Amino acid sequence: MLVALKRLVCKLLGVDYVVRHIGASEDRLQRGLLLIGNALRYAREDPATLRDTPEYRRVAEAVGLLRPCRVDGLGFVRIGAGNDGGYVMLDAFEASGVAAAYSCGVGDDVSWDLDIASRGIDVWLYDHTVHRLPAEHPRFHFARTGLAGHAAQQACRTLGQLIAANGHEGREDLILKMDIEGAEWDVLDETATATLDQFRQIVVEFHDLARVLDPVLRKPLIAVLEKLSRTHQVVHVHGNGCEVPIWIADLVLPQVMEVTYVRRRDFAGRFAPHTGTFPTELDRPNRPGLPDIFLGRFGSEQGETGL
Repeated sequence: MLVALKRLVCKLLGVDYVVRHIGASEDRLQRGLLLIGNALRYAREDPATLRDTPEYRRVAEAVGLLRPCRVDGLGFVRIGAGNDGGYVMLDAFEASGVAAAYSCGVGDDVSWDLDIASRGIDVWLYDHTVHRLPAEHPRFHFARTGLAGHAAQQACRTLGQLIAANGHEGREDLILKMDIEGAEWDVLDETATATLDQFRQIVVEFHDLARVLDPVLRKPLIAVLEKLSRTHQVVHVHGNGCEVPIWIADLVLPQVMEVTYVRRRDFAGRFAPHTGTFPTELDRPNRPGLPDIFLGRFGSEQGETGL
C-alpha cells in the first residue's frame, strides 16, 4: 500500500523516486517532496526488484562509507547558527587542546567561526568570493583566498600550501570546516593523507552526491570517501534539504550532506555503533520553513535506515 502510494505521488509530481536527480525550483514543491518522503519513511520495495540493481549497490556503497559511529564517553555540541552555517561536532575541544581552526568557504555567515573563536581558538578563514567578513573577531585571520585541488585556479591555493604558509606544518591539533560548493572533491583528492591527519575533527559539506549513481562520475567521490575513512571516522551526518534526496528501497542518500569526522587514532578503542536516528535534537533544517531529511539510523549494521 505504501509503495503504491509513493509511486502514485511521485508520478503525479513528475519525478522518478528511485534513481533520478530531482531538482525543485519552488520552495512549495521542495517542501512537499521532503514531507512526502519523510512521512513514508522510505517504504521498502521488493528486494528482488531493487537490491540487485547497480543503482542500489552504488548508493549502498556510499552510505556504508558514511556510516556514523559514536564515541564512548563523549557527547556532541552544535557549533554555529541554528540553520545553515551551524554544524554538530564532537564535544572534545578542551580535552584535545585545539590550537587552530581552518574555515574554508565563508560566504555571509561566520557563526561557526565565532563559536570556535569564543573557545579561545584562532580561526584562519578563506573565501575568494567575499571582500570582507560579515563580523570580526580578534582571533580571526581572513584572506581572500579559495581552496584549489589538482586544477590550479586564480586566487586559490591548496590546503597544504595554506597550512605551510601559516607555520602549521607538523601540527596535530587542528580542526577543519569546509563548505566550498562542490570543489571539496578535487581538494580532498589532492590533499595528502598526512595533511588530513593533522586535523582532529573535519566537518565537510559534500555536494553532488547524486553522482554516485553514475558508473563513471562516482569513482572520484568514492575514492575521496575511502581516503578519508583511512584516517578519520564519521560520527555525525545531516542531510541538507536544499535538494531532494535519493530514495531507493530501504536506502536514503541526501544529495548535499554535512558530515563530521574525527581522527581515528585519537579515539582508538572507543568507537561503538550509533544506535540513534538522524536528525538528532541538535540538528536544524538548513533552510527555515523546509523540513529536515529523515535519515533513520543511516547505514546501521542492519544495512537499513533503522525503521
